[in-house]
Amino acid sequence: MTVVIVGLGQLGSDVAGRLLARGEDVVGVKRTAPESNPAPESTPVPELVEGRFTLQLRDLTTSAPDLPADTTAIVVALAPRARSVEAYDALYRDGVGHLVSAVAALPGTPPRILFVSSTAVWGEDGGETIDDTTPAVPTTGTARALLAAEEAVLAAVPEASAIRFGGLYGPTSTMFVDQVRDGRVTRPSGWTNRIHRDDAAGVIVHLLDLSAASLPPVVAGIDEEPVLLSTVADFLADRLGVAPPALDDAGRTPEEPHRGKRITAAALRDTGFTYRYPTYREGYSAQLP
Repeated sequence: MTVVIVGLGQLGSDVAGRLLARGEDVVGVKRTAPESNPAPESTPVPELVEGRFTLQLRDLTTSAPDLPADTTAIVVALAPRARSVEAYDALYRDGVGHLVSAVAALPGTPPRILFVSSTAVWGEDGGETIDDTTPAVPTTGTARALLAAEEAVLAAVPEASAIRFGGLYGPTSTMFVDQVRDGRVTRPSGWTNRIHRDDAAGVIVHLLDLSAASLPPVVAGIDEEPVLLSTVADFLADRLGVAPPALDDAGRTPEEPHRGKRITAAALRDTGFTYRYPTYREGYSAQLP
């Protein structure tokens, strides 16, 4: 039995490494060979720990992947070439269309699909409290492309789930930490829903292991505590021993709600998932001096 990881960025590679470590056979689908992409954020192909790993180079926007006949699950963790509607449409419309066609050609029962999406598909921006069951009403073209891809996958495969991850952070995602350390960020006002990258990979593996009856169609992939981004900035400044960022509320009066949304990860909690880093405090503390 084989698990296919479509998209070998940092998250996809983390998931592949966990599956290999427990003896799974993994096929990784990547747009370009590792050596052809020297960008700092590029991720090396997972090392073989146990099990077998096969790399498949394929641009989904132009062609479908080759799925092994014994594919039991597919993790779709795609990353567009650019943050534009055109790039998102090419990948999430055309690319996901090619993937769904390849799944339809497989013999027997379709494999489980976990589609990595974003909390951006929820358009709320006035401090609302929402959860996995809140209808998605995206307000941007890129978020609409993501939602359309979610719907295409869920319509094509009975055992499918969309994981709407919040902001990922971790040892190699240090931009916000660096900005606070260097005094290059004002203290922003607004709600943020975050999850440590290690927990994000854990969520995917956890959902792969659930029974079909226990797999929620939509999962909010966030930790246990929505928090004001200004609170995170102050926490980091205190841990780093630097002055807290200056407050920038962009003209907000005390009576106005903070922007953003507060998301409750109810479905994930109900599946019995256990966080390694339940809030930003544990997550950032593990990577700071």
